[in-house]
Amino acid sequence: MMYSGITRSVLAVLLLFASKLIYAGFIEITLLGTGGPPANIERFGPSTVIETQGRYFVFDVGRGTTVRLQQAGIPLDKIEHVFLTHLHSDHISGLADLWLTSWIWQRQNKMKVFGPVGTTNFISHIEKAYTEDIRLRISNSNLNEDLSELSVRESKLDDSVVYNKNDIKITAFHVNHGVVKQAYGYKFESGNRKIILSGDTAYSKNLIKHAQNTDILIHEIAAADTLLLERNNRLQKVMSYHSDPESLAQVLVKVKPKFTFLNHVLLFGVSEQKVLDKLNSKFDGEIYFGEDLLKISIGKSIVITPPN
Repeated sequence: MMYSGITRSVLAVLLLFASKLIYAGFIEITLLGTGGPPANIERFGPSTVIETQGRYFVFDVGRGTTVRLQQAGIPLDKIEHVFLTHLHSDHISGLADLWLTSWIWQRQNKMKVFGPVGTTNFISHIEKAYTEDIRLRISNSNLNEDLSELSVRESKLDDSVVYNKNDIKITAFHVNHGVVKQAYGYKFESGNRKIILSGDTAYSKNLIKHAQNTDILIHEIAAADTLLLERNNRLQKVMSYHSDPESLAQVLVKVKPKFTFLNHVLLFGVSEQKVLDKLNSKFDGEIYFGEDLLKISIGKSIVITPPN
């Protein structure tokens, strides 16, 4: 079939417009780190990145986040938005590395950090800790001094929208992390898609409220052998502010997510299969153990790509 020059031009514009529409509606989640405090070469510290419309949003920055971003092929200079669920060390220990390394690799805008009360204090101290490093890099490498500064926004205990631009809305909502009162989950919404990240939490009614009709639920899991739990008081305390299979099953039954990915994995004498068996006995849905570098692509359908 032959097209006139005008027709070909119109067709090219329509195709370009269509491709942008498809791209605008596409979301990709990468589980960067699916572990917790224990040092584990297979499960780095907790961190998840969500990409849509060419923007990247990082949730928690645990041990090794910067390395995982590089392995995932995500450009460090594009990381400008970081959201912290709470200030336990395993969720924030990788922030200095991500902040400074992305600056060295020519990040073009200030990194914006959203987190609970206490985040400003935390940020001010790491900025002070790296004062000499920053001074030397500016003098030797002509790096932009303004971009070495971090921008901070704190959330209080009330649920609040912390980001709302270009059809991307991110809401911080309070969860139940025991004595850690300043603990949040996040709701990521774009188009007609919803993603919930639980952060660290025991059973949370507020999470259930925000997670209704969600496409993807990324939820923490903790499980312990019964005899081990009975004999270990410290483990009992740890389990009291995390979600065991029984409490998570209650959440799944009430939320009915399309897909659930288990994150911040803490297993003590219990296999992954045993946890899945417990959950599947109560909830007939798609449940997977998260793995570092696993990708979840959301377009017209949802595609799961395991790590290479």
